[in-house]
Amino acid sequence: MAHSLILFLISVTAFAQSEPDYQALFKNLEKLRTEISQSEKAAVACEVPTVTQCNFGDYCQQLRSQSQNFYLYKNGAGKSVPNFFFIRLAKQVEGCLDKRLPEVDTQDPFINPVKLQKSNPAYQTELARTTGIFADVKKRAVALLETRRTTENSAQIDQEIKRINAVKMASPLFKDSFEMQRAGCDMPNAAYQSDNNSITVCPQLLNLPDSTLFSLLSHEISHSIDPCNAHKHISGTSVPVGKNPLQNVVACLKSSSSMGAKEVSEKEIIARISKEESDLTKEFGTLSSDFVDQFKKRKKEVSENFSTHQHCRGFSGNSDMQEGFADWMSSKILAQKVSEFTDPQQAKDFAYESQLFIAGSECQNVKVAAINRVAAAVEKDCPPFAEYKDMLLNPEKYQQDSSDVPHPKTSRRVDKVLFAPAEIQKALGCKADSKTSVCE
Repeated sequence: MAHSLILFLISVTAFAQSEPDYQALFKNLEKLRTEISQSEKAAVACEVPTVTQCNFGDYCQQLRSQSQNFYLYKNGAGKSVPNFFFIRLAKQVEGCLDKRLPEVDTQDPFINPVKLQKSNPAYQTELARTTGIFADVKKRAVALLETRRTTENSAQIDQEIKRINAVKMASPLFKDSFEMQRAGCDMPNAAYQSDNNSITVCPQLLNLPDSTLFSLLSHEISHSIDPCNAHKHISGTSVPVGKNPLQNVVACLKSSSSMGAKEVSEKEIIARISKEESDLTKEFGTLSSDFVDQFKKRKKEVSENFSTHQHCRGFSGNSDMQEGFADWMSSKILAQKVSEFTDPQQAKDFAYESQLFIAGSECQNVKVAAINRVAAAVEKDCPPFAEYKDMLLNPEKYQQDSSDVPHPKTSRRVDKVLFAPAEIQKALGCKADSKTSVCE
C-alpha cells in the first residue's frame, strides 16, 4: 500500500509571492517532494483489510496507516490508487510560488497524463482493460433492467436498455494541462455527458484496480437512465413522466431507511429565484424592466419544466436523486458480480477495492492527514493555505445553502446504498445496519 502526495505530481506555474520567505517555502516543498518520491519506490502490495462495520467511517479507518504515502492502495496485480486528494491541495500552493516546481520523479505514467502518448504500450494495455470492464458493466446493467421488466413497463425497459447499449466510452489524451482542464480532467475524474450519451474516463484513472473501475463505470453508465436523464431525449429514447420503471427505487431512496435523498419543490426553486431578485434590488436599487422580465421568465420555465427536470441538479440545485440512483444501480451491479466469486477472498478483494476511488477523495482521516502534512510544509510561508485548510476541515462555515453542496454526503451514499446489498456485506464480512433498506 501507499499514497501519493500528488501535491507535486503536477507541475505548477505560479504567481509571484511578495514575501521574501519564498526560498524557505520552496525548500520545504522540495523536502516533501523527495519524501513522496521515496514513498512511491517503497510501495508494496497491500493485504485487503477487514471492515467490521458496514459504514464509510470504518472503511476509511482501514486506510489510515497509508495516508502519508504515495499510494493509498496497491494490489498484487500492480494496480494502484494514488492519494487523489493531494491533487486538490496542489492548486492551493500555486499562488505562493514564483517558478515551476519540478515534478516528482514518479515511475507511474498515469500520474502526469500529459506525458502519455497513444503509442505508449501502458496506455494501450490499460485502455483495453478498461474497455473490457466497460463492456462487462453494460451487459450487467442490461441484465439488471431485465429483472425489473413487467407487462406494464416493458416498453420503458426497452427504452432504457437501448439507452444503455448506446453509451460510448472514451479516455482521451491531452497536449497540455490547459487542454486537460477544459475537458474536466485536471483532476482524476469520470463523467457522463447526456448530450452525446458518452462517458469520459480521465487517463489518471486507467491504472486503478479492476473493481474500482467497475464501480466507477457502473455508476456513470447508470446516469444515462437516472431520474433526471430518463426523461431527456437521448439516443432516440425518453421515458414519459410518470412511466419511469424504477420509480419505486426513487421513492425508496427518499426514505430515512435509505439515503434520505432530498427533493427540492417547485416552490423552493421559485423562492430561490425571488431571493436572488430581491438581493439584487437591495444592492443596486430598482431593476430595469429587462431584468425583471428575465426573472419572470425563469420562474415560468420552472413551472413549465418542473415535472421533467425536478431531479436535475442544474435545474433544482440538488443532485441527491441523480447520485443516489446511480449509486443504487452501481451497488446492484456490483453485488451481482461479487456473488459469482466462489473464492471468499476474491469476493472480499473485489468488494473492498470497489470503493477505493471515493475513499481516496472523501475519507476524512485521509483528508486531515494530507492537509496537516502540507500545512506543516507550507502554511508559515503560504498564508492563503491557512484559509483553504479551514474551508476543507469546516465546510459548513462556507456553505450559503444546500445548493452549494454538489453531491450528497458521502457517508449516506456508502452506508445506506453502496454497502446495503447483502452480497457486499457478506463479501466484506462486515456487520450490517438492520435499519437500512436495500431498495429492491
